[in-house]
Amino acid sequence: MMQRRLFRFSFFWMFPLVSGFALASPLSLEKTNVQSVHAGFKHEAIYGLCVDESKAIAVGEAGLILSSADGGDTWIKSERFSEVALLDVECGRGVELYVGQSGEIYRLTDGTVEAVSTDSDARLMSVAHSHAAGLTVAVGAFGTILVSADGGGSWSSSIVDWFAVLDDYVDPHLYDVDISEQGVVTIVGEFSLVLQSVDQGQSWITRQRGEPSLFGLNINSSGIGYAVGQEGTLLSTSDAGTSWTPIKTPTTDILLNVTSLNDGLIVATGMRQLIFSVDGGAHWSLSRSPAFAEGWYQGLEVSPKSEIGASIIFVAGHRANILKLELQ
Repeated sequence: MMQRRLFRFSFFWMFPLVSGFALASPLSLEKTNVQSVHAGFKHEAIYGLCVDESKAIAVGEAGLILSSADGGDTWIKSERFSEVALLDVECGRGVELYVGQSGEIYRLTDGTVEAVSTDSDARLMSVAHSHAAGLTVAVGAFGTILVSADGGGSWSSSIVDWFAVLDDYVDPHLYDVDISEQGVVTIVGEFSLVLQSVDQGQSWITRQRGEPSLFGLNINSSGIGYAVGQEGTLLSTSDAGTSWTPIKTPTTDILLNVTSLNDGLIVATGMRQLIFSVDGGAHWSLSRSPAFAEGWYQGLEVSPKSEIGASIIFVAGHRANILKLELQ
C-alpha cells in the first residue's frame, strides 16, 4: 500500500504575516470582518487551540502557551512547563489537558500543572473530552490511542488490530479525535481512516478508508460532520460519523482543520487556504487573501459567543498568528 506518510505539523514553512484583509470570492457572506488578535515571531507556531465560555488557550512550538481571558480579543504568553512542542489542548470546566510531541500529557487543575504518566512515548496529535460522557481520548503517531475515564488523571492504551483494518503491516498516524456527548469516539488519520468506538475505546469500527490522510475532524451536535486532509479532501457525514461521502472543494492543497455550525456554515483551513461554504458544502468560497495564500492555519475554533447568522471563528498557525473572523 503506497502512502505519503507525514506528521500534520512537521512540514510547515514560515511566511511573513499579512494583516488587514477581506475575503473575496464569488460566494460571499453579507459581512466579513477579520482581525489579527496576536502576531508572533518567525520561528513560533501554534498547533492547537481551545475556546470556551471563560477562556481561550493556544499551544505550539517549544512549549508555547498563549491565553485569553476576554474571549480571544487579547492574548498573553503564559509560563511554559515544557520545552517540547505542545500539539493540542482541551479546556473547560476547571480542567485543562495538554498533549505533546514526545507523548507528554499535562493536566492543569486549580492552577496546578501535573505531568501525567502513560505507557506511551508516541507523539500525541489531538485530545478530546466529553463532559457528559466522562471520557477523554488522546491520539497520535503509529496508531496510538489513549483513553481516560477520570478526566485525564490516568490513561490506558486502546489496542487496534491494524492489519485487520489496513490489510498491511502499518501502524497509521492518527491526527484528530472527537467525542460526542453520548460518548461515541470518532478518530481520523492516515489512509483516509475514520474509526469509531461506541464502548469507550474497548473496540473499534472502521467507517472509512482510502488514500489521502485526514488531518481535521468536526462533528456538531446535530450529527452533521466533516473531515479534511490531503489534496483538498473533504468528507461529510449526516449520521454522526457512521457513513461518509466525499464533497468536492475548490482546492487541491492540504486542508488541516474544519469546523461547522448547525446553520450550514463550514470553514476549513490549511496550507495557503481558507475555504467556506454557507450551504452545507453545496457551494464553496475560496479566499484569495495574501494572509492565507502565504501561511498555514491549523488551530480552528468557533467561539461560544457565536449566534445564528453571526459566527465568530478563531484560526491560529504560522508565526503564532491568531486571527478572529466575524462572519455574518
